[in-house]
Amino acid sequence: MARHFDDDELHWYALDVVRQKELVAGYIFGKRGWQTFIPVNLAFQKKNKYAKSKIEVARPSLPGVVFVGFPSAPDWYHVMSLHLVNGVLSTDNRPRRIETATKEWLDYRSHQLDGQLVLEKQMVMHKGQEVPRTAALVNVQGRGVIRSPLSLKAKASKDRPRVITVAGERARQIGAILASGKGEEKQEAA
Repeated sequence: MARHFDDDELHWYALDVVRQKELVAGYIFGKRGWQTFIPVNLAFQKKNKYAKSKIEVARPSLPGVVFVGFPSAPDWYHVMSLHLVNGVLSTDNRPRRIETATKEWLDYRSHQLDGQLVLEKQMVMHKGQEVPRTAALVNVQGRGVIRSPLSLKAKASKDRPRVITVAGERARQIGAILASGKGEEKQEAA
């Protein structure tokens, strides 16, 4: 029997976004009023190859994956028209809503840090003048603001599939979450 969702529950889906732009996509989704969950790992990296000191940075633990909670059933046309969205992740050929009451989702969510992009205006010296600069920082749940490695550029694919079947490492990590309600819907149809 399929689980009945309450009206006040968010509609959670796993979206495939452009790699290395997960935090930017989450920022755009937040501006539209959608909740996001971006699992992040903390690591140390050198500022550049010549520096001896290291700084702490936050990186998404699932490259290209952003969990988005919509207040109502999503309008897929508008979601897919966003330039950073490649598609919806699923274990079959249709968008699969994540059941947030399952053990797999609760275990996964409780063991991950949630990261949100924070844009901060800073004044820096450039050729003897102070000029404004926007710094991209990541607000990590329970840790505060940490630097973000948003230095590489990436472009979205022009061929945007509607549903992307999860395979490989991502399937191993989030396959149980996406497939949690699959068997229940088949029993109801029979």
